[in-house]
Amino acid sequence: MKKMYRPFWSYDVEKTEDWLSQMANNGRVFEKLNRWTRCFYFNEGAAESRIYRIAFDKLKSPTLASTLQNDGWKMALIAGKWQISTNRQPEETIKNSPTRDGVIKHNQTITYVFFGLLFYLLSILIAPISLAFSYIFTDEAIIVEESPYWVLTFLFFALVIGLVVLGIYSIIKITKTNKNLRNLLILETLQKSKRFDKQQERELKRSGHRVSKIRFAWMYSPDKLENWLESMEQRGFNLYRVNQIGMIFHFITGDPRRMAYKVDYQRQPPASYFSIHKEAGWSNCFNSISNLEKWTIWSQEYKQDQERPQLYSDDSTQIKQAKKMVLTYTAFFLPFTLLYLYFLFNSLNHQTELSQWLSWGTFAFILCITIYGSLLVKLWTYYMRLKKLVSV
Repeated sequence: MKKMYRPFWSYDVEKTEDWLSQMANNGRVFEKLNRWTRCFYFNEGAAESRIYRIAFDKLKSPTLASTLQNDGWKMALIAGKWQISTNRQPEETIKNSPTRDGVIKHNQTITYVFFGLLFYLLSILIAPISLAFSYIFTDEAIIVEESPYWVLTFLFFALVIGLVVLGIYSIIKITKTNKNLRNLLILETLQKSKRFDKQQERELKRSGHRVSKIRFAWMYSPDKLENWLESMEQRGFNLYRVNQIGMIFHFITGDPRRMAYKVDYQRQPPASYFSIHKEAGWSNCFNSISNLEKWTIWSQEYKQDQERPQLYSDDSTQIKQAKKMVLTYTAFFLPFTLLYLYFLFNSLNHQTELSQWLSWGTFAFILCITIYGSLLVKLWTYYMRLKKLVSV
C-alpha cells in the first residue's frame, strides 16, 4: 500500500478530485484517508478511468441517494463527515453529482477560525514589535540579557509567524476555492434550468413559445398548485421559471412531461435541506424571498413505469409540515378576522338608518372579514384534504 501526504487537500477539493482520478488512471486505487495525518493510501491495480467527488455531510449518511446511485455513483470512503464518491461512467453522461454545498460551508467556517486566530496573534505581536521599533528610533542603548530561555522566545515567535503565514495562506486559498465552487453551482443551476437572456425571452414570447400565468394565494392550497403545474406539464407547457414574488409562472412550450411537483413550507430550513433534496433528484424551481414565508417549489421528472416521486418518505412528516404551516397562518389571520367582526358588529349596533348600514366603513369591514375568512377556509380545507388523502 502506497501512502501520499497532502496537507491542504481539503482547501481545493476540485484539485484533489482531479488528482485522485489521475492516480486511478495510473493504476493506483484509492483505499483510505487519514484525516489527522492528511495521508491518502492507495493499492496497486489495473489502470481505469474514474471520476471522484468529495462532499462534506454532517448527517454522515452511509449510503448515497438513489438518484446518484442510478447515475453510477458509489461511496468510496467515509472519513468523519467527509465523503468521497466515485463513478466509472463518462463524465458527459452523468446528470447528477453529489453536492458541494457542505464543502463550501465547512471551508467558510475554517476561514472564520483563521480570521479569529490572526486577530489574536497579531494583537500579541503588536506589543513587542512596537517596543522594538521604539528602541530602534531612539538613541538609547539596547542591552540584551543572556538567558537560557531565549530559545523558547525565538521558538514562540517562530511558531506565531508560522501560524500567521498559515492563516493568510488558508484564507486566500479557501476564499478562491469557494468562489470557484459557487460559480460552478450557479453554472450547473443555469444549465439545468436552461435560462435565457431577456432578448431571447422576448423572442420566445413573440413567437408564442413562452406563456405566463398568474396564480394568487397558491400557498394556502399548495396541493392545488401542484396539480395545476403537473397538468400544465402534461399539456406540453414546461415550467421555465417563477418570478421573485412567486405569483407569475413562466412556461416554455415543449413536449409533454411526467413531472412531480411538491410545494414545501419550512420556517427555518436546516443547512442540509437543499442539498438532501437535490441529491435525491429534485430541482429547485422557486424560493420565497420573505423571511416570514419559507416556501420552496420542487420538481422531478419521472417515467411512466415509475411511481410518482415523494419529497418525504413518510406521511407523518408531510402531515406535520402541513399542520405547522396551517397553524402559523391561522395564528396570523384569525385575530384579524375576529377583530374586524368585532368592529363590524359594534358599528352596526350604533347605526339605526339603512344609509349608515351601507357606509364605506361597513363595506371595508365586510371585505376584510371575507378575505381573511376565505384564507382560513382555504387553509383548513387543504389540511383536511391532505389528511383524507394520507388516510386512504
